[in-house]
Amino acid sequence: MSASPSILDELRSQYEAARTSAHTPSDVEGYEKINERMHKAYTWLDKAFSYLDGVKPAIQHRFDVGHGFVFETPRFGRGYVGQHERRIVGFPVIEEINIYYEIAAARPLTVEVYPESVQSAEKALDDVGLTYTCRRVEDHGGVVRKCVITVPPAIPAKVSFHVDYQTGLVTVPLVNVDRLDRVTLEFHSQAIEEAVLDDLLKLILGRDAAFLRRAPLAGLHGRMG
Repeated sequence: MSASPSILDELRSQYEAARTSAHTPSDVEGYEKINERMHKAYTWLDKAFSYLDGVKPAIQHRFDVGHGFVFETPRFGRGYVGQHERRIVGFPVIEEINIYYEIAAARPLTVEVYPESVQSAEKALDDVGLTYTCRRVEDHGGVVRKCVITVPPAIPAKVSFHVDYQTGLVTVPLVNVDRLDRVTLEFHSQAIEEAVLDDLLKLILGRDAAFLRRAPLAGLHGRMG
């Protein structure tokens, strides 16, 4: 009569099965293929943003902070595409692509607010990463009657592509791209192709919002927090 398997063997089998199902689903591409997609995406984006730098086209979005702060006739200002690498079994792979760019408005924003509204106005500007100055205007008795807040005509924006080589997921946070806010999408690595990048460019310029419909918000599948 054969001996029953030990509890250690049983636990090891369960552990290995759990790791396989959690980290190596059948639709996850190999790291070489994912890295190839990331390299192609980086090259495409780097070229596209060099063109945007030269042309500086209009951006057809409305950027409204509230409290009377609305950026008029925004245009693409300047941009930069960078990458961050890591190593998998000694092989360098792209882990993250970062796009930083500036949206330029026609003129600085200057808004007068009542003293009791200054704190909420400043918080709204801080939340979207905008710099500003605040000048308090006093009457002859030294009482603050109004505050003049001035915002430079520039909005910092960012898009990142961060890939998890174990799950094959590419997380794409967008900051101040089509609105003064942050949203994060989650793509399968196979989706990172030229058509998706083209839709991203259209979203940045305000010509189409198809990019936002291409993927779910991050975290909806229990993989992201």
